[in-house]
Amino acid sequence: MRMNVNELLISLSQALNFAEEGVLNKSTNHGVRVAYISGRIAQVLSMPEENLFDLISYSLLHDNGVMNALLEIPVRSTFRTGTNPAHCVEGEKNIAEFPFLHRERNVILYHHEHYDGSGFFGVSGRDIPLYSRVIALSDKIALLYSGGMQEDDIVSRVQTEARIFDPVVREAFLELSGRVEFWLGMNDQFVQGALAAMLPRVYRRLEFQEIRSVSQIFSRIIDAKSPFTGSHSRGISEKVGKICSYYEFDGDTYWKMRIAADLHDLGKLIVPNEILDKPGRLTPQEFRVVQAHPYYTRKLLEMINGFEEITEWASNHHEKLDGSGYPYGFGEDRLDFNSRILACVDIYQALTEDRPYRKGMSHGAAVRIMQEMARDGLIESAVVEDIDSLFPAESRMPVQ
Repeated sequence: MRMNVNELLISLSQALNFAEEGVLNKSTNHGVRVAYISGRIAQVLSMPEENLFDLISYSLLHDNGVMNALLEIPVRSTFRTGTNPAHCVEGEKNIAEFPFLHRERNVILYHHEHYDGSGFFGVSGRDIPLYSRVIALSDKIALLYSGGMQEDDIVSRVQTEARIFDPVVREAFLELSGRVEFWLGMNDQFVQGALAAMLPRVYRRLEFQEIRSVSQIFSRIIDAKSPFTGSHSRGISEKVGKICSYYEFDGDTYWKMRIAADLHDLGKLIVPNEILDKPGRLTPQEFRVVQAHPYYTRKLLEMINGFEEITEWASNHHEKLDGSGYPYGFGEDRLDFNSRILACVDIYQALTEDRPYRKGMSHGAAVRIMQEMARDGLIESAVVEDIDSLFPAESRMPVQ
């Protein structure tokens, strides 16, 4: 399909903003703000549009490795990007398949390096990729701005710490800092629009199999949200692929279903971990927060033209045939067969996984629960029976 890469990029960067909100319980628009500052610096440096696009792309995705790094932190509230190189390493791995116009090695890996060599990896000067040098300064400015520091104080801090920033990049920022509109564009009210206006429009012809390599980036980020869902999206995607092959779906439908499976829990990035990892019963208010996540999945994916079917299948995975599901209460007349497949596989995967409040069930125990749900008119009985015949070898425990 002919894809507007801007739409994909903005949608997925918004997902990262949700992830930030889920961890910090507040949104600072950090990725968008870093991208805005980087783009404005690039314009002062007279970067060609194709380089501007790639720089903004890297800037929006610069902290994509945070979720993976957080899995290794015993107390998440102590995490700071400026003191944790793991998020740079994981982030560089994650974006290996993103469709940049021109790939630059180690941009994410080195985005916290200092010009004087005092960063995480001791790389200095022009051995640090130019995009990384721009992002490093933009990241600093964005953090100071979000922390409430006034414009003049930000400029003073950058000048005080001049040794750690590329002098050419720093001078470009200092030129911008004298413009009132530059600071106004950084405001939460305006920064999304200011970035969108600056981002060059880029279209790429990509097969759905190629797009799937991008959805896997976010599948890994989603699964890293909690140690209890460390392979949830990947497991669902593998099982959806197996059942789609069994049904002999055509190539495009097969890959669109794999993408939908990768991204079905995208909205869960906004759910706080204290709810996701809670070992006991959720309160009604907490459960309503969880119930909202397919709504956010829909809102993120419907930004992308050409993703209409993917959006439906991914967003309907908690709906029920009798209309008792969430968040929309869709019934059987609104739920196509592919939505029903994804809903059933999601239930099976969830039942057979360990959760904070219980151990994972065996294949047999999970299928018995699903057969009862099918008899009650909640899920598609034909899919349940096919799951029973296709997945028994993946049983993790003795039959209960």
